Amino acid sequence: MIDRDVFVLSGGAARGAVQVGMAEVLLSAGIRPDAFVGTSVGALNSAYLSTHLSVDGARELGTRWAGLSGRDIFPGGWQRVGHLVRHPSSVCSSDGLAAMIESWVPAHRLEDLPVPVRVVTTDLGTGRAAYHASGDLLRLLLASTSLPGVFEPVRIGHGAASTLHVDGGVADLVPVTGAAALAPTRVFVLDASVPARARRMRTPLDVLLASLAAAMRSRGPVDLGAGVTVHHLQGPDLGIRMNDFSRTREHLALGRRVAEQLLDTLAPAAAA
Repeated sequence: MIDRDVFVLSGGAARGAVQVGMAEVLLSAGIRPDAFVGTSVGALNSAYLSTHLSVDGARELGTRWAGLSGRDIFPGGWQRVGHLVRHPSSVCSSDGLAAMIESWVPAHRLEDLPVPVRVVTTDLGTGRAAYHASGDLLRLLLASTSLPGVFEPVRIGHGAASTLHVDGGVADLVPVTGAAALAPTRVFVLDASVPARARRMRTPLDVLLASLAAAMRSRGPVDLGAGVTVHHLQGPDLGIRMNDFSRTREHLALGRRVAEQLLDTLAPAAAA
C-alpha cells in the first residue's frame, strides 16, 4: 500500500524554525507530504513549503528564518506606542507580519497552493478551531498568527456571515484533528510548542504570551483511528521567549537532529 503522508505543523512563534529543520531532513529522506495542516507559525511554514516542496526549498526557508528578528514581527518602542494610541485593542501592528507573508508566499488563494494546506484559526464567535481549505491566503495566515491582544483579530467571510478570527493555536495548538479529513496513512507532527515554564516575566508582553501559551496547551490527544501511524517530532526547550529570534540557527539544527533520530528508528522497521 502506498502511504499518504500528512505533515501537521504546530504553533510555536520564534521556535517555529525547528519545523524547518525537521522538514528538511524528512524531505531529504524522500518523505514528501500529500498535504499540510498548520496553525499559527506552522501555517506560515506550511504555505511556504507547499510552494517550495524540496530539500532546497526547506533550506531556503531556513535562510529566511535566520534573517528574522523579533522587531520584524513584534515592533517595539515608539512604533508600539503609536499603534496603541490608534488601536488600543492590540499591542502590536501586524504590518510587518503581513509584509513577511506577502514576500514568503506568492499565492493569493489558499486553494491555489500546489500541495493542499489546511490553515487553522480560532473563530471568536464559536470559540472553536476552524480548518480552512480555501480563502484569501494573506487574511487566513494573518488570522492564524494573530495572537489575541498582541495583534488585531482578522475578519473572515463576507457580510453578516463573517466572523472575527485569531491565532489557531488558541483552539488547536497541535492541529492533528485537521489531518483526519485528509485520509492519511501516516502523520508526521512537527511540533514547535513548548511545555509550561516557570520564569520571570519582564514585560506585559511576556505575561500575555505566557498566558496564551498556557491556554493553548490545554487540548487533549487526538485519535485518528486504526491504520494511521502518527510520528510526533518534538525537541527540547531552549528556554527562549516566544518573540526572541536570536537562536534560530540552533532551532534549525535541533529540528534536523530530531528528524534524524526519527529516521534512525524508521529504518529498522522498513527493513523488517
